[in-house]
Amino acid sequence: MSGDKARSSLNNKVMRLLGVVIAILLVGNGLIFAFVVWPTFNELERREGEQNAQRVAEALMKEEDDLGRSARDFSAWDATYEYVVKPNDEYDRQTFTVDVMRDLEMQLIGIYDTNGHRVRSMSVDLESGEEITIQPFTGDMPADHPLLAHDKTNGITGILLTEHGPMLLASFPILQSTREGPVRGSFFMGRLLSTSLIAALVDQTHVKFDVYRTDGSELSPKEVTAIAAISGGHEYSVDASDSDSLATYQYAKTMLDGAPLLIKAKTPRNISAIGSTTLVLATISTVITAWLVMAVIWIMLTRLIVAPLNKLTTHVVAVGQTGDLSRRLALDRNDEIGVLSKEFDAAAEQLGHVRRRLVEESYQSGMAEIAAGVIHNVRNALSPVVVTVSHLSEVAVMPPATHLDAAFADLKSEETVPERRRMLVEYVEAAMKAMLERGHRFAEDLRIVAEQNRHIEQILQDHSALSMDKRRLEPVKLSSVVQEASRLLPTNGSAIVDVRVAPSIETAPDVLGHPIVIAQILGNLMVNAAEAIQETGRVSGRIDIDAGLEIDSGREVVHLTVKDNGNGIDPEVLKNLFGRGFSTKKAKTGGIGLHWSANSIATMGGRMFAESKGIGRGASFHVVLPVSASPAASNESAAA
Repeated sequence: MSGDKARSSLNNKVMRLLGVVIAILLVGNGLIFAFVVWPTFNELERREGEQNAQRVAEALMKEEDDLGRSARDFSAWDATYEYVVKPNDEYDRQTFTVDVMRDLEMQLIGIYDTNGHRVRSMSVDLESGEEITIQPFTGDMPADHPLLAHDKTNGITGILLTEHGPMLLASFPILQSTREGPVRGSFFMGRLLSTSLIAALVDQTHVKFDVYRTDGSELSPKEVTAIAAISGGHEYSVDASDSDSLATYQYAKTMLDGAPLLIKAKTPRNISAIGSTTLVLATISTVITAWLVMAVIWIMLTRLIVAPLNKLTTHVVAVGQTGDLSRRLALDRNDEIGVLSKEFDAAAEQLGHVRRRLVEESYQSGMAEIAAGVIHNVRNALSPVVVTVSHLSEVAVMPPATHLDAAFADLKSEETVPERRRMLVEYVEAAMKAMLERGHRFAEDLRIVAEQNRHIEQILQDHSALSMDKRRLEPVKLSSVVQEASRLLPTNGSAIVDVRVAPSIETAPDVLGHPIVIAQILGNLMVNAAEAIQETGRVSGRIDIDAGLEIDSGREVVHLTVKDNGNGIDPEVLKNLFGRGFSTKKAKTGGIGLHWSANSIATMGGRMFAESKGIGRGASFHVVLPVSASPAASNESAAA
């Protein structure tokens, strides 16, 4: 009976202890999910929303650029040049007809002379074919009107607010086909930002969006809140109140100091859905695993510790109750409990001898003293076991790794963007580090238990830290990486960039390096060069890419040069150009970064530097890489 009570008491304590440990684990996982994992999913979704909003803005800019190119082509047409001074029916049939405007998808075409006199203009509803009125193109305009204020080379493009809605407008000076001669006026083209145009842009960008005028009163509270946030200095305003889609708001500037348009990009909340499902599955799996581990631990403790202790307790109680010191437990165990049983048997045997020697003096007194000594020895022998069992309160269960499946799947996907991949890697490293630390604590606890009971095996094993495979250097053909890098050059910039690749690129020997990294570096240099050209305000610019074979420090190298005729670099800036975090851009942002580029070139055994004669005089970036066939390069490849 006493043995059953002892067993029941010990089992209850073990169960309560394991229950506390499981509860602590679940609370800890819940806190990690709430304050680490879930905010990460929300941040990823917010970044995706901002990227979609940027795609919409770029699509609108591209539409403006396309409109500008059309207007520019019409403005630099000899027929248009002659029409300003001598209107004719043939030009009218070629330009000012409903069919032509439908083909061009233009609601407005207009020609004004240099004095603001309306030579001819036409505004048409493309669906009905009827003429409509669009201000200020119903009559003459002042000669100093802002829409006429452009020089001989540059036109004006933007969004004009009209009575029929926002309209993409382009105005260019009327010149001869050679783009020479005195300016005879301005040529206008306008395309309303209609429902059909927005639908076409949605198909183009794969992003659903809406356009709102901020000068009207028909705005919902959400739009009003977004306007207030953007007016307060934020580039974007994000509304996450809808569980199905994330709304990202931004401004689009308009012409003639008009009120800006509010662009609302809608992003499906797939990331939140995945995150929610992942967290639910992770929680369920954690609970199930915790209960399974708890059951396994309880069974193992019962079989390896509680049951032997119960048998020992029953034996001790029986000896104490019967006074039969001839009883032997004889547990066939080599652990502490086995030693304890053997020592108890030995103690009982010794007590038997003592009792027989003292039986003549006082059987009852000797029996009592022996019993007291036995109980004292048993309690002292059980103390280490009790202390060891109490240490199990620190047992922690390693959380399962199943909740990282989604992160691993995204990392393996080729469609995952670099920024998102970097964040997923950081998240996986942080999660694995936390799991590794908890595994160490659990392993330490089990090691202590194993020292007291060698038959209890370790339940959890340490997770090995993930290591990145080191890339090996390989021969790289420059013409291929230059072609790949040129694809990074934006096609919708405000300036036309002419990239001229010298024949020496094709004939240059292969260099030793990482093809993807070199392509990223050259792409970064081309993008920077294009931005430098745009900063000059010119309509076009030029990037020259050349290469030559040289001897550098006793080895053959290819000296690659990327030269532009852009805004140039201040000599004082050149010394800090490749420093970490340094940028000459106003927004302090920029692509891969020259610091990373220089370091990457250095890891491939090369070097990188820049030259410029000053502001407005262009810049040259130099990349020196070893030839793959040279002995020095071969040694570096072997070392890698």
